Amino acid sequence: MSFEPPSYLTALREFVDGYAGTCARSILRAGDVFAFYSRLFSDERLDREARGLACAALAYFVVPRDLLPEEELGPYGLIDDLFVAAHVFRLLRRVAPPDALADAWIEPDSLDDVMTTIYAETRAALGRRARKALRMAGVA
Repeated sequence: MSFEPPSYLTALREFVDGYAGTCARSILRAGDVFAFYSRLFSDERLDREARGLACAALAYFVVPRDLLPEEELGPYGLIDDLFVAAHVFRLLRRVAPPDALADAWIEPDSLDDVMTTIYAETRAALGRRARKALRMAGVA
C-alpha cells in the first residue's frame, strides 16, 4: 500500500470553488496563482533573488496563522495571501526572466491582467493592513 500525500493545490481549488463573496474575482484565482508560483519556483532560470521571492509567495499561502486566517474566515481569508502574491509578482517583473514568468502561467488569460486585478482588489480590501501582510511574508 503506497501513501499519496494530499495535494495542497487540489485542496485550495476545492476550498474556493463556488465562492461568490467579496473579491470573488481574485479569490477564485487562488489555485491558478499558487500553481503559477509552484511552477516558477522550480524554474532553473530564476536566480537566488527571484527564487526567494517565489518561495515567499508560496510560503505565505501555506502558513496557517497569517494576517487573515482561512480557518476563521473561509475563502475570504485568502485576501492577504493573494495580495502578497500579486505584490511579489510586481517585484518579480523586475528581476525574473520574462520568459520564465510567461512559461509558468498556463492560463488562457493575461498574467499581467490577472495580477493587476488581484492586486487592486486585495489591496483595497486590506487597506492599512496590506503593509503588515508584506512584512509577515518578508517582502516589505
